[in-house]
Amino acid sequence: MKSLPTFITQEEFEKLFSSVNKQKYISKKNKQQYKLAMLLGFEAGMRISEILGLDDKIIHLTPAQVRDSSILILSGKGRKDRVVPRPKRMNKNAIAMLPLTIQRRALQHFIKKLGKDVLDKDIHFHTLRHSFCTHLVNKGRPLHEVQMLAGHSRLDTTGLYLHANPKGAVDGAREVF
Repeated sequence: MKSLPTFITQEEFEKLFSSVNKQKYISKKNKQQYKLAMLLGFEAGMRISEILGLDDKIIHLTPAQVRDSSILILSGKGRKDRVVPRPKRMNKNAIAMLPLTIQRRALQHFIKKLGKDVLDKDIHFHTLRHSFCTHLVNKGRPLHEVQMLAGHSRLDTTGLYLHANPKGAVDGAREVF
């Protein structure tokens, strides 16, 4: 049986996000890049490989296809294309920083250290992606939409994020009986 994914709440993410600027051992440029990577992981559900490979893959599809604030991921995991929401905080200055020049290991180490220092939690960069999916499920987004945004080929993979709100499940079951 697969273990349940680790996730953080919106409030915990905001603590992490705001604490990046307080890190003294990192250049201003790298702080901006780390923050952009964090936004893309948490608010767009992107994988680290997709974020670090992102360059001209940000496009604005016509409104008939998808809302204008979207990111097209070409050949993601499993060589699948998908569209994810562009974080609202990702402005033109952030887009101009692409492609990111930070190293994968440095980003992973940074998030792990930040999680320990700020939240006293053992998190990984992928935790941000899990948190994106969990947050969507907890806010009532249909599972098939979360599946599409996450790029999962199987619904049972996306179903792992239903774990996140046992109180909601119990309350919902009480309403039925």
